[in-house]
Amino acid sequence: MAGKHDPEWNPPARFDHAYSGQLTVRYLPQTKVVTACAKLFAKYKVAAKSFPNQHGCSAITSTTSCTVIVVDKTYALATPKAVLRHELGHCNGWAADHPE
Repeated sequence: MAGKHDPEWNPPARFDHAYSGQLTVRYLPQTKVVTACAKLFAKYKVAAKSFPNQHGCSAITSTTSCTVIVVDKTYALATPKAVLRHELGHCNGWAADHPE
């Protein structure tokens, strides 16, 4: 992932807003983010993979809910706030492969 100051970090404007459904956010140490994201992806059949330097992840868990996992402190220049903003974009429908 890009750094927090990289324009590619933030979701496109149409996905960059508060999530209107039920949102669950878990803050974890980066070393636990990778495992937690792998489990989240498997549970909700998300077509994404965890990777060793992952900052966070998200999964739409129903038509009205989304779960987000975020690093609990700044990791590789990514603040928890920046990671949450990025992942909320995914909750709002931004594709995992960041097409825009």
